[in-house]
Amino acid sequence: MISYEEARNHVFKEARVLEEEKVALKKAYHRVLAENIVAPHSLPSFNNSAMDGYALRSEDTKDNQPVILELVSEEAAGNFQNLPVKKGQAAKIMTGAPVPPGADAVIPREEVDEKPSQIVVFRKVKKGENIRFKGEDVREGEIVLEKGSLITSPVVGLLAALGFSFVKVYRQPVVGVVATGSELLEIDQPLRPGFIRNSNSYALQAQIASTNSIPVDFGVVADDVEEMVVTLKKALKKCDVILTTGGVSMGDYDLVKEVFEKLGARRIFWKVAQKPAKPLTFYVKEEKKKRYLFGLPGNPGAVAISFEEYVRPFLKLLSGRKDYLPIEIQAKMKHEVKKKKGRLNFLRVKLTYQNGEYLAESVGSQGSGVLKTLTRANGLALIPAEVEFVQPGDRVQVHLVEW
Repeated sequence: MISYEEARNHVFKEARVLEEEKVALKKAYHRVLAENIVAPHSLPSFNNSAMDGYALRSEDTKDNQPVILELVSEEAAGNFQNLPVKKGQAAKIMTGAPVPPGADAVIPREEVDEKPSQIVVFRKVKKGENIRFKGEDVREGEIVLEKGSLITSPVVGLLAALGFSFVKVYRQPVVGVVATGSELLEIDQPLRPGFIRNSNSYALQAQIASTNSIPVDFGVVADDVEEMVVTLKKALKKCDVILTTGGVSMGDYDLVKEVFEKLGARRIFWKVAQKPAKPLTFYVKEEKKKRYLFGLPGNPGAVAISFEEYVRPFLKLLSGRKDYLPIEIQAKMKHEVKKKKGRLNFLRVKLTYQNGEYLAESVGSQGSGVLKTLTRANGLALIPAEVEFVQPGDRVQVHLVEW
C-alpha cells in the first residue's frame, strides 16, 4: 500500500499530452491551446473615441474661460472621413470612431454647448482624454496567449478580435466507463432484493464531461472474467482512458485487476493509504499509444472522490492543461475530527467565508457508500495519515471540488 502523495505522483508522471488538432473558434470553448498566439495586429488597431463627444486639440482649450470651436466634420464608427482638425476646430465623434488627424482629446457631449456649426467648451481638456490609443490593449507581435492556456469565453473574444477563425488545440480525451457487478441494475429497472441501481456510471460521465473530455458508456458488466475482457477490449479500441467501478478489493468476485493483466496492462499501483478509496488501482497499457486504466472502488462516495483527486487532474494533463491540480486553500475546522492513524482521510466539508478566513464543517456522514453528503460538499478536507485528532480552530488543507 502506498501513500496518497506517491499514488498521485505515479499517476501524473504517466500522463502524456494528446495530439494536436485544429478546430473552429466556435467549437474551441474550454479546449486547451496547443500553440502560442501572436497578435497579427494591435488592439485597438487605430486611435478611437471612448465615448460620444467632440474630438479637439487640447491646446485650443483654456482654464476657466469658454472657448468657441468650429465644427468641421462628424465621425461615426465605421465611417472614417479622415478630415483633419485644425486650430480652433472640433469634430463631432461617436464611441469607437477613429480620432481624426490633428485631434488629441475628446470631450464628452454633455459637457459642451452645441450651436449651429460650433461648440462652446468651458474647461481645459487634457491631452489624450477619452481616447483609446492604438495598441493600448494588445501590441502587434505580442504573445497574447500561451500554449497550454484554457480557452475561456474572454479568450474566445480576444481570438475573434484578432481574426483567428481556427485555432490549434489538444485533442479531448475519450474516457470509457465500465460498471462491474452482478448486483447492478439499470436506473429504469425496478429494484429487487439484493440489487442496486447503477448510479456510478451516470455520475462519472457527468464528471468526465465537466473536464471537457468525451465520456463513452460501456454499460454494466457482470462479475465474469470473460465478459469483462470482451467489454474492455472494445473500450481499449475507442478510448484513451478507461474507468471501471467495483471489483478492485479482496473479495472472490473482485476480478478487475486480473482482467487488466489479461489485457496486457502494466500495474502502477494497487491500494492507497487513504479513506475512502483504499483499493484504488492504476494500470497503463502500452502498444502503439498509451492507454490508461483506473480501477475505481464500487462505493459512490469513493468513486466521486477518487475522480476528483486523481482522474480529473489526470484528464486535464492529457488535455494540455498547466493548471491541473485542484484549487487548494487553508480553512479552520469548526468542530473536532477524530480518525485512526495510518490513512489520509478525505472529509466532505461545507466551506464558508467569515471575517477574512474560510471555515470548514462536515456535511454529515462520511461513509464511502453515502451519496447525499457529496451533494452538500464544496470541498474535501485532507486530514493527514499521521493525525488522529483535529481540534476546533485547527487549520486544515482543503481541495475545492468541481462537481
